[in-house]
Amino acid sequence: MKADELRQKTTDELKKTLEKQRGDMEKLMLDIVQKKEKNFRKAKVLRAEIARINSVISEKRIISEEAK
Repeated sequence: MKADELRQKTTDELKKTLEKQRGDMEKLMLDIVQKKEKNFRKAKVLRAEIARINSVISEKRIISEEAK
């Protein structure tokens, strides 16, 4: 998901998406360790997605603090 799409979501929606992505990342890492998954690139993509979501959440928090 692109940052523009993430910015359109509310903070609560972003937090739910973040939790889902973290769960997916945990499952993927277990699958890699158990040799069920061979595509390590998926982990890189998930880490980038998690970082992107965290960045947008931080942006929203900073913007709301400046507005006060």
